Amino acid sequence: MIVDKVDLMREEVIRSYAKYDLRKKGRPPISDFAAWPWDDPDGIDKKLDENGLKKGVLAAYLTWSLVKFSVADLLECAIVDHIFPREPQAVGQLLLRGKLVEWFPIGAPEWWRQLANGSEFDENSALIVRPALKSEAPAKWYLEDGSGRALALLRRILRYGETDRSARAYLGHTVDERSAFIKCHLELKV
Repeated sequence: MIVDKVDLMREEVIRSYAKYDLRKKGRPPISDFAAWPWDDPDGIDKKLDENGLKKGVLAAYLTWSLVKFSVADLLECAIVDHIFPREPQAVGQLLLRGKLVEWFPIGAPEWWRQLANGSEFDENSALIVRPALKSEAPAKWYLEDGSGRALALLRRILRYGETDRSARAYLGHTVDERSAFIKCHLELKV
């Protein structure tokens, strides 16, 4: 992993994530960001939920780092469990079981076409990552947002031998102990 930027405030990360996610879904941007309760993690979660965005992890970290995940880093990630039901969540284990070869995203997401053309994921489409929980072992990281994009990138890397490729990711750094998410996942307080 290569660290590009450190100590990014959660507001910057949430704004970037919301812009990407809403554009991807064909929905209008959020116009009232200035009025969000940026010092209240549970208030932020409420606003994320009201806008149809993922709550929990984004508000749970006060600061974030912008990093580049290598192939090795991506293989140490866990993904959401519904992509491969009744299979491990750890990407490295999925690769060893041959699951990446048979996987295709549902529909035709924009990022699938971008990768097919050899494009890179930039800072505007960065993955959202946090440390993995013990229940997500042997993974080191958990892809809170971007499981499909990470799998697609790995498929491309493996198919074309593009081992020098990387994925941009926002990595949760400093937890906000007031967050309901952190209170339910105390092992993340490390």
